[in-house]
This record gives sequence, structure tokens and C-alpha cells, in this order.
Amino acid sequence: MTRYALLAILSLMLPMPAPARADYPFSRTHPSTLKYPELRFTPPEPVERTLPNGMTLYLMEDRELPLLHVEAYVKTGSIYDPAGKVGTARLTATVMRTGGSERLQGDAIDEKLEFVGGKLEVSVGDEFTTVSGSALSKDADALLEVLAEVLRRPVFPEEKLALAKAQMMEGIRRQNDQPASIANRVFAQALYGKESPWARQPTIAEVEKLSRADLVGFHQRTYAPNNTVLAIAADMSVDEMARRVERWLGDWERRTLELPEPEPVKDEARPEVIIVAKETQQANLRVGHLGISRDNADRYPVRVMNHLFGLGGFSSRLMRDVRSSKGLAYAVWGYLGEGRDRGVFEMGAETKVASARAAVDAMRQTLSDLLEKPVAPLELSDAQSALVNSFVARFTSPFQIAREKALLDVLGFPEDYLRSYTREIGAVTAADVHRVARAHLHPDRLVIVAVGPAKELRESMAGLGPVRVISPDETVR
Repeated sequence: MTRYALLAILSLMLPMPAPARADYPFSRTHPSTLKYPELRFTPPEPVERTLPNGMTLYLMEDRELPLLHVEAYVKTGSIYDPAGKVGTARLTATVMRTGGSERLQGDAIDEKLEFVGGKLEVSVGDEFTTVSGSALSKDADALLEVLAEVLRRPVFPEEKLALAKAQMMEGIRRQNDQPASIANRVFAQALYGKESPWARQPTIAEVEKLSRADLVGFHQRTYAPNNTVLAIAADMSVDEMARRVERWLGDWERRTLELPEPEPVKDEARPEVIIVAKETQQANLRVGHLGISRDNADRYPVRVMNHLFGLGGFSSRLMRDVRSSKGLAYAVWGYLGEGRDRGVFEMGAETKVASARAAVDAMRQTLSDLLEKPVAPLELSDAQSALVNSFVARFTSPFQIAREKALLDVLGFPEDYLRSYTREIGAVTAADVHRVARAHLHPDRLVIVAVGPAKELRESMAGLGPVRVISPDETVR
């Protein structure tokens, strides 16, 4: 007897499933018609403390594992690089960690952390620098001691500075290896201007000239407890966390800071096509204009619009229209970005060179449809549900909550942002989405950047506006 015959006989011996009960209230109900109670999410609030020196702490107990996580946000970044010295903030952050302090040098820090199984990392962005670490709760003092030495007393040894400069210069030499990186860089320069702190890039000549004195001066001007927000979660009481932080950082001296505000962004970009000549098998496209500030009152309708337009993966309009329906791109996305001054509105795609023009036309058509056609009720509710569910999923540990609260503080978001987010997203209407799209998206202002073979792209992009061809090493605006 074959295996299949045996299975057939056994299946006949199984009891028949019971028929659906006539009295079961949902026996004839389609899942799409089911109604669910409104999701209400109220994340726990971290305990906020302010030390006498002005440092803000967000503290949460976490008894699940015997660990301590800490993240310090210092409100300084590359937008504060002095003119002609782009890269100062990044080098400062790097050598703070690798060089350590006079008492606890970089190699000694590595050994100390390795001994207790801890870690400490420093990274820098446009607006803030992050110092993050973790260790067992019993080794909290070891971790906080290292954190304090790196933040407060870096010595910037010459040999570590030389190594960091060499690594940065090598990165600059290789910055044209990836077409996507070129597209992002040129697009930012086209919208903001090459000298804007939101778009400028370090050069090898600038990095070569940076000295230890530049790093020391930058640290003294911008690093201070009253310019720092710290998030911490650990297997100990909030009071114990606060005592330990104060032990290592409480006598860090407050400073009067005079951080220069970056020049306001000027909306001077003109519609054009910029082709960055690079012999590639595919084209990298960026299409858009300047966006909005993150304190814009339309932030919640914009979040919903972004999801359904180009950030919702395969459910987004751009993915559906450009990739799924027309097969014109491997990857496609779009969003209206928020920034401290101005973010960017960007539509992006990676496609075959021969499909570049068709992909641009499809993205522009999807944009026009967003401005002209109303949002369907199901499309709106799906976007709202996805945003609310992904928001809730971000907070799976006390440290994530404390860290998010600290970051929102640094970025200047409202005090009740976390508590009100799901409610505000749920209150967005189709009319709101249509209104913000028409208010903030401008098809007549589009700058198009295309990275790929110049001859083919120049021919295909004809008719979209003035066209210029540049090399990857050139800057625009």
C-alpha cells in the first residue's frame, strides 16, 4: 500500500467537523465588517529629574533583567562646525571615545568595559551627539565612570586624532563609490545650497587642517551638563539611579553656552534636472523640494499622508503605481520631511537606466493624483492603523520609553507628544490629508537628481526642465 493510499484511508476514519452553530453570532460575519474597540496606548512616564548643574534625567526602573542602559544626548552636532572646518563635530565625538581622558585613556576604557562585559559608543548627527552604553546593573559605577570621563574630560591625544583624520579622509575619497550616497548628497546641496550646514560636506583639505586645538575648543564651547539630556533604565530604584548619576556627573560644571543658530534656510532652488555622470547599470533618482519644520501644526496629517503616499511599503501609492503596476523600479519611496528649519519633500527610486524617465513620470503622476483625488476611507484607516500599531511596537522596554522621551526633549517636541500621538493620528480625516498635500507639495517646484550614464539620462530627461550634467566630485548651488 502506498503512503498516499494509507493517508486517504486514515482521513476517512477522522471525525467530520461539526457544522457551524446557527446560534453563533459571528457564523456569517465577514472579517472586514468586524468592529474593534479603539486602541488606547498610554506609555509609562519616566521620572524626570534635573541636577543642580542643569542636566536633565529621564529615569525608569526595569526589573526584567539585571542590566543598565544609558544614553546621553548632547545638543551639539555638525551644524555647529565652524566655517571652513567641516568635520569638527564628528572628529570631536570620535576622539572623545578613542582617546579617553588623562586618567582613563581610550585603550584603558576598552579594557575596563571588556572586563565587565559593557560597551560605550559615541555618534554624532546634525543636531546632537549621542553617547550610549550598557552593562550589568552591578557594574553601573564602572559604566557611568567611563561615560563621565568621555563626556567631561577628553584629552584628544594626537595619535588618536591622526588615526581618526585618516579614516575620515579615506571615507571622503570613497564617497562616490555608492550611487545612492551621491544622489542624497547632490539632492541636499541642490535644495539647501552647498554651504548650508544641512548639506555641506567635509573636504580632504579641511580635514587635514583640523588640529587638536580645534577639537578642544569645540568641546569647551558645546559640551556642558546644561546642554545634555540623559536617559537611563536599570534594575534598581529611580532614586538609586539618580544617586549614581549625580556621583559621576553631578559636579560637572555648568557653562554659559553661546551656540550660534544656523542661518535660516533659503528656498532658492529652481526646478531643474541635475544628472550626475557615473557609469552604472541602474539610475538613482531623487525628486522633490524643501519640506516643513517639525513644529508645523500639520505634523499629524502629514504623517498619515506620508504613510499612504510613499512610506507604507507595498501598501503605499508610490510602490503600487511605480513598482507593482508598472514594474519601473526596484525600490521607490516618498515623504514630506520635517526638519529643525526645513526638511525635504523627496520621492526616490532605483531603476534601470532605460526606465528612468518613465519612473520619474510615474512618480510625478502619483503626486498629481494625491493632490487631485480624495483619499478613500479604507486607505485612510489602513494608514492610521499601521501608524498606531508601529508606534506602539516601538516601546517594548522601559529604556526605549526613557530614550524616546529624552530624544523628544532634545528635538523640542511637545511635552504630551507620546501621550497624544495615537489620538491625534486617529483624528486625521481624508480632508486633512488632502489639505496638507495641497498646502505643502508643489509639482511646479521639483528638482530632479539622476545618477547614472550621462548620455542616456540626458536624452531621456529632456523636456522636464533645464538639464545640466556634473561629475560626482562637483557641488551644486
